[in-house]
Amino acid sequence: MASAGIEDVRAWILGRHPDRTSVSDDENLIENRLVDSLSFVELVYTIEGASGAEIDFDAIDIQDFQTLSAIEKAFFATV
Repeated sequence: MASAGIEDVRAWILGRHPDRTSVSDDENLIENRLVDSLSFVELVYTIEGASGAEIDFDAIDIQDFQTLSAIEKAFFATV
């Protein structure tokens, strides 16, 4: 079951793409142009708001942002 935080991120992506009705957990957000260089910073802020944790821009690994599954694992996984 997806966390509430990842559902906030999914809603943000769908809000930017009104032509889409869904985004699968394993869909590559960058290759499919759902997140581009201009919206990447906004994505980071959306994740921060949903997770309650600050993301260090100097330590960003792009692999953590390629799919909703990767985002959930990197930023919303429970320990």
